[in-house]
Amino acid sequence: MRLGKRLVSSCLALGCFVAAPNLAQAAWPERPVTIVVPNNPGSGVDLGARILAEAWSKSLGQPFVVENVPGAANTVGAAKVADSPADGYTLLHCSLSSIVLVPLMRSDLTYAAKDLTPVARTMSASNIVVVNPQKLPVDDFAGLIEELKAKPGKYNYSSSGVGGLSHLLHELMMLKTGTTIEHIPYTGSSEATAALLAGEVDLAIVSTTPVLPYVESGQLRALAVAQPNRIAELPDVPTIGEIVPDYEGVDNWNAVFVPAGTPQEIIDRLSAATTDYLATREAQDAMVKVGAVASPLGAADFQAQVESDIAVWSDVIDSAGLAAK
Repeated sequence: MRLGKRLVSSCLALGCFVAAPNLAQAAWPERPVTIVVPNNPGSGVDLGARILAEAWSKSLGQPFVVENVPGAANTVGAAKVADSPADGYTLLHCSLSSIVLVPLMRSDLTYAAKDLTPVARTMSASNIVVVNPQKLPVDDFAGLIEELKAKPGKYNYSSSGVGGLSHLLHELMMLKTGTTIEHIPYTGSSEATAALLAGEVDLAIVSTTPVLPYVESGQLRALAVAQPNRIAELPDVPTIGEIVPDYEGVDNWNAVFVPAGTPQEIIDRLSAATTDYLATREAQDAMVKVGAVASPLGAADFQAQVESDIAVWSDVIDSAGLAAK
């Protein structure tokens, strides 16, 4: 009888020790959470993260704080998160360049796509082809292609860095239009846009929202949209696909990732909080204000999209001769 009581007591004690980690995970978050954004403050990825930070703070009961860690085509911040403890207290909000594009082009990264686990897709941002009219005085996208073909290599473009989405969008455009433009990489999207405004470069494919004031003032001229559909902010500007039929629009998604190995309970809770919020009118209106469209997709479905995007962009990068050696 005494032995039986001891066995029961031991089992109960063991059960408590086994259950404790699950209870701790279920209680997540118990302290502030850091959202690493591998882009400059004021970028579309950053603005989207700040909207989510406010929503998560309310729904999950702890502060979510944005930390900007830009550099190296959006890989410095991604590397930081990949190397962080897999405990749910360091998140990554990034575009597909950090996860899909740059890892396909560089063999010197300290992380791979497998080191970051998808939580949820958050939004899709738009990108537009803009020119400095003082440097490249064309009125429309067809005129731009005609000018570029007539003077191959004369003009240049800025990007946020080698291997970033802006770089690859130009490569895709050149591949589909048979044009040649010199690449001038900068350390971020803000610097790339500043170079365009200053006349250091002639054109760029950039996020819509940050440059809208310059388009409206006439300092920059918008010629085409790099996404599949026209955008509400510039309804008269055609898509590249309308001018170049075999150019398929690119879904420039933003999404949340965590370090690989993060407990599934935490991923599920954060994924549900994200998709639930993004389904609301409040979230949809907030995203429109930063030039994006709320496009919630849960962890499993988004994982499938990431794998599909890696396959698609591998072909583009191989064709452009930019694949990692």
